[in-house]
Amino acid sequence: SNESSRGWPSRSRAGEIEVMAPPRAQPRSPLLAAVSAVAALGALACLAAEASCSTFAATAGRRGGGAAALRGGRLGSLVARRVAPIRVINPPKEGDREIVDGPDGPIIVTKVQGEFFAVAGTCPHLNLPMKRGRIENSEEGPILTCSFHNSCWKMKSGECSKWVTGAMGVENEFVGGLMGNLGGEKKDIKTYKILDPGDGYLWLE
Repeated sequence: SNESSRGWPSRSRAGEIEVMAPPRAQPRSPLLAAVSAVAALGALACLAAEASCSTFAATAGRRGGGAAALRGGRLGSLVARRVAPIRVINPPKEGDREIVDGPDGPIIVTKVQGEFFAVAGTCPHLNLPMKRGRIENSEEGPILTCSFHNSCWKMKSGECSKWVTGAMGVENEFVGGLMGNLGGEKKDIKTYKILDPGDGYLWLE
């Protein structure tokens, strides 16, 4: 019939039951197709913008500039998760040391036989500073000695090679037991990777 050819529901009788035929699918209008295409392009543009912002945030975190401006929101969290390298303004000369501030306390940087070493400058026993601790060279590289308890660490690996819990470096069963209860357990210290890009500074990671 003319109604069914125009896509309108047609009616037929089967006994006493009236059956409605389902409407035929209408052709998609050009306007609707254009709107859908524009929406898809907009979604792709948003994804591209988000990716660009993430790249910019990571670059800003590496360069150190713009990190403060990006704190807060998603970009700030991306920069905050990245730990910036630590600059050593005055690289030590042979046999000398330089103390720089690190995220977990002071860092001891030294130069022994032409090679730089950098380790955490806090004794893990009582959290006392080791800035003035003795540094001596050995077959396994330089050894750092805590000036309070005489405990020793290998500056190349951070491994504790000698653990003393007595007072002023003198091991005593009674004093050692008392100091051991007050202080921390035997522990290695953190070492830092040293970069020398030739810009007059050292960079610690």
